[in-house]
Amino acid sequence: MLKTVNLDIGFDKPLVRNINIYIEKPSLVQVMGPNGAGKTTFLKTLAGLIKPLNGRIYIDDVDVTGSSEKAGRFISFSPQIVTTKQGEAFPISVWEFVEFGADLCYRKRGVGISKMELRKVVRDALQSVGIGQELWGRSIWRLSGGQRQRIFIARAIACNTPIILLDEPLSSIDPEGKAEIANLIGSLSKSKIVIATCHDPEMLLRYTDLVLLIGKGKYVADKPENVLVGNVLREFYGESIVEFANHIHVCDYHV
Repeated sequence: MLKTVNLDIGFDKPLVRNINIYIEKPSLVQVMGPNGAGKTTFLKTLAGLIKPLNGRIYIDDVDVTGSSEKAGRFISFSPQIVTTKQGEAFPISVWEFVEFGADLCYRKRGVGISKMELRKVVRDALQSVGIGQELWGRSIWRLSGGQRQRIFIARAIACNTPIILLDEPLSSIDPEGKAEIANLIGSLSKSKIVIATCHDPEMLLRYTDLVLLIGKGKYVADKPENVLVGNVLREFYGESIVEFANHIHVCDYHV
């Protein structure tokens, strides 16, 4: 169960005020909004990486507000790949990257796991995102952007937390790969709460249970069919909305 109460997100001043959402079962939540609306800030606030300006966050009735230590027992977070810095100054292989992240997650939850069990968790996670064994020993900095994106998702999967946050999980991935990862995210949402931002929301629509649309300091949270309509989208995107036949175009994507 994930609940936010009167949550204000932002830095010096709120980007969005009074966010009240309640998610009590496995589902896929898509977070949408214009550039700079606060989508990534919202995910980082849930993960305890940014303290909210006001309000509380509860997971299974545990107050995790502003604490990555507490939130980390329930949440794994996959950041947008373009926000990560490359560099040989921190060499780490694909396997080490996923294994280290998973081991840390289990330790935060106080869950004992043997080396053999951990290896299986890592192997299964890498295979689930289509990363073959030939890449496991390669430095993550020697991968393509799409491959690296898959590695970040694999690390979140390996943590085996009940909640997974994905920031732009389909970015830098080829069209065929996007469909594969979208299917994987849909499958994950059958057993976990998955909250994702996505530049191309149509890819995940058939799996989406709830859309959280944010912008201009406000939000709306409802089923996709109640949010992804012209009059609602226009409140948040303004003149970026173009309606044509049965499609609604927003900037460079459509729903």
